[in-house]
Amino acid sequence: MSQIRLPLVVTWGLVVLWFVLDVTALMAGGPFNVNWTIPVAAAWLSVVCLRAGRGYGGFLSAVLLYTAGVRLLIILLAILGKTTGLDGAYFTWGRSALFGLVIPHVVLWPVVTFIAGTLIWPVTALVMRRRQVSYRGAAMGVLIILLLVFIGLPYLISTLYTGSVGPRRKAQDTPADHGMVYEDVTLTTSDGLNLAAWYVPNETGRGTVIYCHGHLNHRGQMLDQAAFIHENGFNGLLFDFRRHGDSEGNLTTFGYFEWRDAQAALRYAVDVRGEQGPVILWGVSMGAATALLTAAEEPEIDAVIAESSFYAASETLRGDLNRMFGLPTVPFGFLTGTITELRVGIKLDALDIGRAVSGLKEASVLLVGGTADRRMPVSNNERLYDQIPGTRKEIYVVEGATHGDIWEMDREAYAETVRQFLERYGLLDGPEPPAGEETAEETL
Repeated sequence: MSQIRLPLVVTWGLVVLWFVLDVTALMAGGPFNVNWTIPVAAAWLSVVCLRAGRGYGGFLSAVLLYTAGVRLLIILLAILGKTTGLDGAYFTWGRSALFGLVIPHVVLWPVVTFIAGTLIWPVTALVMRRRQVSYRGAAMGVLIILLLVFIGLPYLISTLYTGSVGPRRKAQDTPADHGMVYEDVTLTTSDGLNLAAWYVPNETGRGTVIYCHGHLNHRGQMLDQAAFIHENGFNGLLFDFRRHGDSEGNLTTFGYFEWRDAQAALRYAVDVRGEQGPVILWGVSMGAATALLTAAEEPEIDAVIAESSFYAASETLRGDLNRMFGLPTVPFGFLTGTITELRVGIKLDALDIGRAVSGLKEASVLLVGGTADRRMPVSNNERLYDQIPGTRKEIYVVEGATHGDIWEMDREAYAETVRQFLERYGLLDGPEPPAGEETAEETL
């Protein structure tokens, strides 16, 4: 413990200074990068441990203990900043504490420290002792590094993306909480999975809207949109994708198999409920991509509202690796993608939404995006728009909206855009709401 006291105290001081400058906006991101203290501290500790007669194992224990102390302080300051509203450019974790806080500081940075220490140790030992040193420990460390970095890390990211670890998120509200009468129903997919769903009938009978939620979310995500659509005379069908909410399934596949879930919802609306009016899919993120994939396969779908869809799954994966984990796309994009394909039994190249939408026939499409969405940028929608044949397509862009918050940020304008879109393509031509119900104009 005595070996790490000096570098730990110095780094703590730098971290606190960085925090103050960052959260007060005096200097966003701080005037320096605290992460560079890792190799400096590793070099210092290698010298100290060699002088004290400690070997590679003792040095590695010291440098990992130092890293734990630094990362613990950063986590505490991030929590302080987030809970008090002081979070700046670095001391925050975005929309996900798991991806933005736990994985970087509890998993990634200790691995980085392990790598740096293993590379620095033999060099320092050779310089100080002026003779050949035992590389057994360092060689074993390098082997572990290679396994962790090039197999373990991609495997971990793959398991996180496919939802095979951690509890599921489930809906807390029901349609009744939004003033709608509903029925609990079960959908059965073509590959034999049972999906939990809510059917929301509407006596006006203008058609049915099927809602497709986002990745690792649940059917309750779009209850507010369903309430708006219900006021405009449509039946609603909200369901949990496989491996989401209360549905069966062990893995999520980003739309590769989920289109069968949306297909099961379509078959329920048409075959069980006898829907003869328009059928519309409204999806967010993965749900938007799945809706577009399904519409390209199912001519009975009359329209798609696709919010924040990806263009190609492999492209989004590479972007996430760089933006969320700070990993280079080469080789980690290939490694993570390959491991995911082997684990789940899919082909990521098949999840090319741009190629899929070129097969759309008659469906009208509204593409929705936010200018501040870094994960699914509005350029995705522009490229999708170019690939969709015909003229029954539109783009709606919300300034300042990020991923998944477009409805909350711009509800009235978004709702009016959807209403006009449906009206423009003859999807509001069914019977008017019964006397005493609000009309679409009164609602908006």
